[in-house]
Amino acid sequence: MIFEEIRPTDHESLYADVSRHTVEMHAIREYLKSNKCRQVPVDDYEMPDDFGAYMHALDDFVGSNSIPYRETMDEMSRKKFELGFGYLNSLEFISSFKESERIYKETILNYGNDLAKSKLSQWDEQIRKRDSSMLENIHSFCQQSDFKEGVFLVGAGHMSSIMVGIEQRTKNPTNFVTWRYWGELDTSKACFLEE
Repeated sequence: MIFEEIRPTDHESLYADVSRHTVEMHAIREYLKSNKCRQVPVDDYEMPDDFGAYMHALDDFVGSNSIPYRETMDEMSRKKFELGFGYLNSLEFISSFKESERIYKETILNYGNDLAKSKLSQWDEQIRKRDSSMLENIHSFCQQSDFKEGVFLVGAGHMSSIMVGIEQRTKNPTNFVTWRYWGELDTSKACFLEE
C-alpha cells in the first residue's frame, strides 16, 4: 500500500503527465516496475482558491525583507543538492525547516501589514487541516482494509506537521495504526520519503 499526497481526482491525470511528476511519483513509478502495490491518494482537502496568490505574495515579501530567511533557504537548498535524501530524511532538515518557518512568521509579524498577518494565520490553519485530513484518510482506509504494511510518501514541507499529527493519534486508545519513521528519523512511529 502506497499512500500518496495527491488528490484522488487528480491521480490519473498527474501520472499521465510526466512533466508534473514529483520525486515521490518518480519513486513510485520505478517501484511499480518490479512490484505490485496499490496506490491510495489521500489528499482530498480543498484549499481556498485565492490562497496561492496570497502565499506567493507573502513568500516574495519575506524573501525581500529577511536576509536570515534567504540565507537559511539557500543553505537548505545547497544541502538538498549535495546530500539528497539523506539530508531530507534527517533531524537536521527538520530543524532547519522549523527555523525557516520561525523566521518566515517572525518577518511577517514584525514587518507585515494586518492583511499579511491575517493570511499567515489562515495559511497555518489550512495546512494543519490539510495534513490532518490526509492522516484521517489513511486511518479510515486502514480501518476498512486488510493489509499488513504501507508507506505514506509526503513532501518534506509537511513532515513536521505530519509527525505531530501522528504523535497525537498514537496517544488515542482507539488507534490501531503503527507508524515508523524512515532512516535517521527512526523513532518507531512513521515512514517518509521526502522531496
